[in-house]
Parts: sequence; C-alpha cells; structure tokens
Amino acid sequence: MEASLPPKKERIPGWVKRVVPVLVSIGILFYYFHDQNWEEFFNACGRVTLWVAVLAIVIPQVFQWFMGTLLTERYFKWFHGPFPFWKYFWVHGASYILMFVNTALGGGGLLLYQQRKGRITWTKLMGMITFRILIVLGVMCFPMAAATLGMHYYGLAENVKINMYVWWAVLIFSMVWFTESWIVFHHGKFFGITKLIFRDKNSEFMTASRLATRRQWLLTFAMSIPNFILALVGYYFLNRAFNVNVPFLEFIVVAPIALLIANLPIAFGGFGTTTYAWMTFFGDYGTRDDIAALTLFIPFTRAVCRAVIGLISLKPALNEINALIDEPEDGKESVLEAEEAEF
Repeated sequence: MEASLPPKKERIPGWVKRVVPVLVSIGILFYYFHDQNWEEFFNACGRVTLWVAVLAIVIPQVFQWFMGTLLTERYFKWFHGPFPFWKYFWVHGASYILMFVNTALGGGGLLLYQQRKGRITWTKLMGMITFRILIVLGVMCFPMAAATLGMHYYGLAENVKINMYVWWAVLIFSMVWFTESWIVFHHGKFFGITKLIFRDKNSEFMTASRLATRRQWLLTFAMSIPNFILALVGYYFLNRAFNVNVPFLEFIVVAPIALLIANLPIAFGGFGTTTYAWMTFFGDYGTRDDIAALTLFIPFTRAVCRAVIGLISLKPALNEINALIDEPEDGKESVLEAEEAEF
C-alpha cells in the first residue's frame, strides 16, 4: 500500500487569518473614532434619509447576485455545457454567509461547486473566469473615459490630484488591451500583451477566448456594465442621503479607487477600510460626523443584506449540495441536460 503523505502545514495558522482583519478594523476605527463627539455623531445619524440609504445598498446587491449567476450560467453554456441557473442562484446566495466570515472560503466554495456541477477541468474553468474578468475590466473603462474627460473640462481634476494619473493609466492600459484582444481573437493575430500573458492560444485555458463570438463579447459587456454603473449610482445617492455632497463626475472617477480600498480583505467586512477611503477621498464634502456615520452604515448594512440573502438561500442551497454529493457520476450529465431544458 502506498504511504499517504502527511497533511501540508499552512504557513499562516487559520486563527491568525481570522484575527488579523479584526485587529486591522479595530485599529483603523480607533484612529478615526477615539476622539469622536458621539452627540454630534448621533445627530448626523438623525439627518440621514434612511430609505434612500438602504435602497442604495440593497438594490445593487440583489442585482449583482442575479447577474453574477446569469453570467456564470451563460459562460458554461457557451464554452462547456449545460449548467443549472436556479440551483447555482441559491448556492451563490448562500455563499454570502461564508464570505462574511471568510471571503476566500466563500469564493472557493463557489468555484468548487462550479467545477463539480459542471464536470469541468480546473484549467478550463479558470480560463473562462479569466476571460470574463478581462473583458469586464476592459469594457467598463469606456463609459469612464467620458467621465475622466469631464473631470478635466469642469476643472475638477485638481481636486483628486494623483488619482487622475492613476485612472488615466488604467484607462489607457485597458483600452489598449481590449483593442488588441479583439484583433487577436477575431482576426487571428496573436501578439503583444495577450501573447505575453497567455502564450499558447490553443491551450485548454484559452478555450473561452478562442471560441467566443462577437455576440458573446457584446453580451458579456451588456450584462457586466449595469452592475458597475448601478453600484456607482447607488453609492452616489448613498453619499447624498448622508449629506456628503460629492460632485457626480468627481465621484464616479474617484469612487472605484475608494471602493477598491474599502473592499480590501485586510479588514473585517470593510469596517475601518471604508472609513479610511471616505475620509481620504471625500473628506472635503461632508462633516467628519456625517462621513463617520456613512462609513459605519455601509459595511453594516451590506453585511445585513448579504446575511438575509444567505439565510433565504440556505435551505435550497443545502438541498442542492447534498444532492450533488449523493449524485452518481454516470447520471450527472443527463440531470444537467434536463435542468437546462427546464430553464
């Protein structure tokens, strides 16, 4: 009998990974709130247009849940085989509970479900995901280009300083890559950044890139942009609800960078990093108390929203996962075909 290998020890213990984000959040919040005037803070909370603030979080989150599921189902259908929309919809929703505890655990669970349910190799699956991400990153810069030009036209660029240079660099790189990749995959010329990153156009990893039609590119664009725009508009009105009056053009240019910092996995649920991002980028457009109230409201309400989605999804998700575990390998393909026909 072949000797089993000893379990691989993690370089960083699990408890450290759980405790460090909490400590980071506590440290940042203490820095900003240790001398907080709590009477003024609660007065700021009383000035909030609450229904606008709640809808600004809930609507983009629910829409992202639905569209993320739809894009995954479409990609499997286009580049691999049938994939059940509603089953994955509930599993996707239940994953929000895991992501609240551990982002990597929730995301890893979704990938494992996709791999098992779709009976797909990891190489092909990661290639599909990479193709989708690169298209989304490329195409979402086109509507932002107009906003960036508007910032210069209205003289708002001076307010965001170095962020304009960062944003222009992202815009230029994304547009160059998008144009180049269109030439590569639709005119058969394999060169430049695309060749440097992917090397072999005929590999299994490149299946989605190789098979994608113009219609599928455009559908990916059409289904990805609304998530991005709705989130930005939602956060803009959320600012307004808390009396943080950032000019619209400046907000949509700076907000992606602020949200990137707010969602860094170094803090627990966005607590602390959201306060740091808003104080840094939007501190001139509202009182310290208004921004403090806003930046505690965002991660708290988002966590509650995701927890509600997760709880609603938990029972059908567990039923699906248990069925997947018990499902015989030979009958899996016919089950998927039946579910796809039903959808």
